Amino acid sequence: MKKSTRDSLIFGFALFAIFFGAGNLIFPPSIGLASGESWGTAMAGFVLTGIILPILGIIAVLNAEGKFEVLTNPISPWFYKFFNIVVMVGIGMTITIPRTAATTHELGIHTLFPQIPAVATILVFFALNFYFAMDKSNFIDKVGKILTPALVVILVFIVAKGTFDPIEAPVATGLENPFSYSFINGYQTGDLLTGLLCASIFFASIAGKGYTKPADLRKITLNGTIIASVGLLVIYGGLLYIGATGSGLFPKDIDSTSLVIALVDKLLGTYGTIALAICVALACLTTSIGLTAAAADFLSNLTNNKINYRNFVVIICLAGTGVALLGVEKIIDYAMPLFIGIYPVSIVLVFLGVFRQLIPNAGAYKGAIIATFVISIFETLGMMGVKIDPVNELIALIPLSSSGFSWLVPSIIGFIVGALLHKYNPSGKENAKNRAS
Repeated sequence: MKKSTRDSLIFGFALFAIFFGAGNLIFPPSIGLASGESWGTAMAGFVLTGIILPILGIIAVLNAEGKFEVLTNPISPWFYKFFNIVVMVGIGMTITIPRTAATTHELGIHTLFPQIPAVATILVFFALNFYFAMDKSNFIDKVGKILTPALVVILVFIVAKGTFDPIEAPVATGLENPFSYSFINGYQTGDLLTGLLCASIFFASIAGKGYTKPADLRKITLNGTIIASVGLLVIYGGLLYIGATGSGLFPKDIDSTSLVIALVDKLLGTYGTIALAICVALACLTTSIGLTAAAADFLSNLTNNKINYRNFVVIICLAGTGVALLGVEKIIDYAMPLFIGIYPVSIVLVFLGVFRQLIPNAGAYKGAIIATFVISIFETLGMMGVKIDPVNELIALIPLSSSGFSWLVPSIIGFIVGALLHKYNPSGKENAKNRAS
């Protein structure tokens, strides 16, 4: 095997592992259950959110010299730190990390030992999380390299069994717009945010293998994204279809974790459920440790180590413990408004990066991001119960708003207006000249 082919496979699987968190497997079955016989349309929406956009996020950063901060520079120098804080604290600390703990209990420990209360599981989970996040050895990385393949093997087996020997035929569920439903619910995976923030690490790893020329870096990256996309399509697509095959068996309001357990039990029986529970519990722990270490490292650097790494690990673990006790479903419910606020901005940023060479000026970046951010904030407030009727009524008039894409048209208008203002603004021209010199 050629070195470039071998390395493409290695980086493709690594990218797959970065995107696929153990906690993400609960979302496709729930979407499939809700969509029923419309699972094909739902899958198109989920594939766009959970696979295509994250991959485009990698390409966007690649086009920006392989650095996320370069991608965000045309907006403002402070935007990079702002975005990271929102993702690390608003998403990582209060959603993703606690969700891994809650998933560990509901899908893992509770399945194996029903008598153990959630509080016991979560306390032990974050005690281990703290210990390994503070450990500077690569022990947990080695464990993760074993656990992820083991979990993937089990999931591939589940997908194959559920595809070639389905539980039942999908039934009509009455879901009005399965595409937008699955597209928006796909935000919960957080894969787009992961792609944007982890891309530079991914590129550094590729360069470390000797692919320093831009053409070679791009080739390995594109090959890796194709491999990761195929893997994600098999796992996510298969799980969504399996959920759809259970649409005539399970109630619409069944918990996400309970649905996964019930589906696996139908397909593989008790031993399959136990194997999945063990792998998910351990894989969730390794995911949480990695996220905790990354967040604590970023936040300690942000404060110039005035609050050191250890203290941030403690803060993250304490916050995670409190939130995880809410349970997976409640975390999912309160997380959606936050994702509604950050995801549209991220999507616009990705397209600006993908078509970076065609963007006329920095004003286009600013106009598109500001317009998207304003709409997203009002929608987030609305979902949280803070409704400003005149604004909400105006947003409702925007094309595609009823489908959950009220930000799309304003972002295009903001792009055009921002580009024109920048072009005909004398100070903008002067600043551009100064930057060029």
